[in-house]
Amino acid sequence: MDTAAHRGLPAPAALLTLALCGAAALFEGFDNQSMGVAAPMLFREFSVAPSQAGIIFSAATFGLFFGAAIGGRVADHIGRQKTLAISLLLFGCCSLLTAESGSARMILLSRLLTGLGCGGAMPAFISMASEAVESSRRLAAVTLVMAALPLGGALAGVMALGDSVGWGWRPIFIFGGIAPLIVALALLVTLRHSPRASQAQTRQTLADRAAPTISIGKVLWAERTGATILLWIGFFFTQLVLFLMVNWLPSLIIGIGFSHSQASLASIGFNLAGCLGAALLGRFHAGPRRRLWVILTYGGIAVALLGLVATSALGKVFSVIIVASSLAGVFIVGAQLILFALAPLYYSAANRGTGVGAAVAVGRLGSVAGPLLASAVLAAGNGSTAVLMAIFPFVILAGAAALGLTWQAQSGE
Repeated sequence: MDTAAHRGLPAPAALLTLALCGAAALFEGFDNQSMGVAAPMLFREFSVAPSQAGIIFSAATFGLFFGAAIGGRVADHIGRQKTLAISLLLFGCCSLLTAESGSARMILLSRLLTGLGCGGAMPAFISMASEAVESSRRLAAVTLVMAALPLGGALAGVMALGDSVGWGWRPIFIFGGIAPLIVALALLVTLRHSPRASQAQTRQTLADRAAPTISIGKVLWAERTGATILLWIGFFFTQLVLFLMVNWLPSLIIGIGFSHSQASLASIGFNLAGCLGAALLGRFHAGPRRRLWVILTYGGIAVALLGLVATSALGKVFSVIIVASSLAGVFIVGAQLILFALAPLYYSAANRGTGVGAAVAVGRLGSVAGPLLASAVLAAGNGSTAVLMAIFPFVILAGAAALGLTWQAQSGE
């Protein structure tokens, strides 16, 4: 076992690394939600049909798949910090390109490239956060960093409220482009001029280069076969559910009969509750009753979805929508962030970027499938309720995989 990796970074360097990783996660979460909250305005301006909307929603997540698959491998070779900075620069610039788009086709291309940058960022900051602290605190540290994802989504919902004062959808992507560029520069400048962080990064990079690395295929068929398969199943179906909700929740709520501002408020509730709930669920899942909490987490997703479905029968009561959306955020976002936090624990330091990147990439395929599923259900003439009901089988499959992970041994590095 690598004793230095087991201990993590010195305290000042660890805090700095976690703060910058959290900032990267915050603005990736903002970008993930930005299209969902901008969609009602954007699609109205360009007269986008439901079938086309699903393709645009999935463009970024399709890019996320390739970004995660490539980015995790690159991070193991050139270092997590450089990979994260490059990825932030890419998705920041492409978000600005989205804001300047004058057609649905241009938005499709810019969102695809934005997703490529976001996909490369996530394996890097998950691995950096995991390696910043000693092994006993890794689950808590990664969960804390990943809780910034839904917080960023809530921030996107707040930006969408600007529609009521005439802001439109473009400022959402302008902010979503400038912010990650600032974080990328801060990452390069701050860590480069922090002697203890620089020494720790150099030590980790040398250790990674000295250790033998394995391909994505060997990650699956080596000694981590069981954990890898379960992680991939859990990631795929949980992200299918999550990204369907992230992208379509505002539109689904409008379809039930609520206003744009009410849909934005429900989206804010989904993300804020997800942020707070994930922090609590992370503590519970790190405890001795992890299997019980896996069952309660995925069971909570089913209950929250039933609450959203029941809204139509209850006379479109907005308070019910807020409560149901918030509960959905607690359990759906919480489930995904727990998987993100667990993924680095099953792979050695030398191959952590590859293993995490592969799991995130498979999850991104689910991210593509989710919005397309909603689009197909709506294009067939069904309503919001049918979309929500279609999610239930995938919740069961994801929960079964997450439960199976509780019997898998974790890496000690």
